[in-house]
Amino acid sequence: MFTNFGWIVEAKLKDGQLDNFKQVMNSQIKRAQTETGTLNYQYYLSDAGDILVYERFANAEASHEHIENWDAHAERWLASANATRMLHLGDLPDDVRARHAALSPLWLKPLAGFAREDAKGSAIAKNGHITFENFGWIVEAKLNEGMREEFIKVMNSQIKRAETELGTLNYQYYLSDEGDILVYERFADAHACHVHIDNWDAHAEKWMAAATPTRMVHLGDLPDDVRKRHEGISPLLLKPLGGFAK
Repeated sequence: MFTNFGWIVEAKLKDGQLDNFKQVMNSQIKRAQTETGTLNYQYYLSDAGDILVYERFANAEASHEHIENWDAHAERWLASANATRMLHLGDLPDDVRARHAALSPLWLKPLAGFAREDAKGSAIAKNGHITFENFGWIVEAKLNEGMREEFIKVMNSQIKRAETELGTLNYQYYLSDEGDILVYERFADAHACHVHIDNWDAHAEKWMAAATPTRMVHLGDLPDDVRKRHEGISPLLLKPLGGFAK
C-alpha cells in the first residue's frame, strides 16, 4: 500500500496564450523548487492544448505551503488557461480540501498498489528551463455495479505481478466513494512499459468484467511501439512541458 498527498489539475490553454502560460508556469516551478515538501510538480501539454499538472507533497503541511505560493500566480495562470477539472489523490485532511472547495474536486482515495520511493528523480534542463522525462499513463474507469470484490481480486493479482517488474516505479490504484477508479502508472523506460503491458494482458478480461474503462492518458514522450499497444482505447497524449520529480 502507499500514502499520497496531492492532486491533478486539468485545464485548456486559451488561444494565443502559450508563451504567457509558459512564463507563469516557469515562475511557479522556480518557486516550487524552494518548497522542500513538494515532491512532484509536473506539467504536461497535448498538441491540442490540453494541460495536466501532477502534484505530490510529502505531507499536508507541504501542500498548504504550495497552495499559498500558487495564490501569487493564480490570476496570471487563469488568464492563460481555463481550469476544467481537479482530482484530489490521497487521504487529504479537511483543511486542505477546503482550500479547493470552489473547484469541487473529485476525491479519490488510495485503494492498493505501490510506489518505489527510492527511484531516481527525473529532472533535465532544456532551453534554460527545468523539465523532466516520463514513461507512463493514467487509466480511469467506473466500477461495475456489484463487482467490487471481483475487481479487488483481479487488482491484487495484478499488483502482485507488477511488484516483480523492477521497471514499474508506480502502480497505484485510487477509488472514490462513487466508484470512480484511477490508476497512476509510471515506468523506468519503454522496455518496462512493454513488460507491464504483457502482464496486464493476462488480467485484462477479468479486469474489464469488473470495471468499465472511461479514459486513458499517456504521459510522456512514449515511443510509437508503446502507444500502438493502447490504440484501441485512443489515449490522449500529453507530453512533458515543465516541472520536476524529486
